[in-house]
Amino acid sequence: MKKLLIFVLFVCFLSLNANAKEQAIFHGNRNLNHIYLTFDDGYSAKNTEMILDTLLQKDVKATFFIEGEFLTQNPILVNRIANEQTLANHTFKHKDITKMSNQQLIDDIKIFEEEAFKITGKQLTKYFRPPMGKINDTKLNILSQMGYKVFIWDVSYYDYVYYDDQGIDYVLNSIRKQTHNGSIILMHTLTKSNALALGQIIDMLRDLGYVFSDLSELV
Repeated sequence: MKKLLIFVLFVCFLSLNANAKEQAIFHGNRNLNHIYLTFDDGYSAKNTEMILDTLLQKDVKATFFIEGEFLTQNPILVNRIANEQTLANHTFKHKDITKMSNQQLIDDIKIFEEEAFKITGKQLTKYFRPPMGKINDTKLNILSQMGYKVFIWDVSYYDYVYYDDQGIDYVLNSIRKQTHNGSIILMHTLTKSNALALGQIIDMLRDLGYVFSDLSELV
């Protein structure tokens, strides 16, 4: 399954033409030691509070791309994310947007925005991450017209199946090996190891000379 996901992401990347690659942000400036921590959040909120506590303790800003079910079922946590970190759009239905019609995507994005505003009372920061990283030129252009910046990633690992947790050492080694100047790190909130390892991850990357920055720096 790990190899299949890597292959799918590679094919999706190749399917983007030069214009699309310029619109979607995969990483920051390779000449700067700034890195960017992001979480995809959905399906379960059991680790999110611990992750937020660690970010607060370590004084690190992160962006949480969440989907609609998490948004509507966890208003207390959503408000906390909006107040402490950056709350961003991961679609309402968490479907492959390349298979949606243009209008379906527009409707989905607007529903997410409306529900987020109902819960937080704040206008949503218009950052977007497509589910599974799947996107094409047409959908990129629609999102751009709606005012969104699309963020992908250049650091990821197998952490998106809660019942197949690979352990803390796997998490630490995966992030250490892949992280470079400008990296956008993708983590999921689904595994316990991610939540338990987060403080160590932050300390490790700081010891390596990296500075945690906010995605707003790349806009």
